[in-house]
Amino acid sequence: MTRKEVDLLSRTLKKHFGGKVEFEAVNGYGRYRFALTSKRFEGMTQLQRQDAVWAIVDQVLSREGALGVSIILAFAPADLNLVK
Repeated sequence: MTRKEVDLLSRTLKKHFGGKVEFEAVNGYGRYRFALTSKRFEGMTQLQRQDAVWAIVDQVLSREGALGVSIILAFAPADLNLVK
């Protein structure tokens, strides 16, 4: 996954879901992990969240580019208040 693809995915996730998008390189070999916090995830199951997020990935990245996504964590703001 190129940095250009990372930036494009990050911008698109932010545009679609609002909230906060963070990412970091996993191992220096073009793989990245993402964390997305959005009010749009409130009331959604984890499966619904993942389906929504990966639908965006499939729209934005090629199949090969998507292989560079190691994981996408999808949080509602309330989820983060549980972690202390």
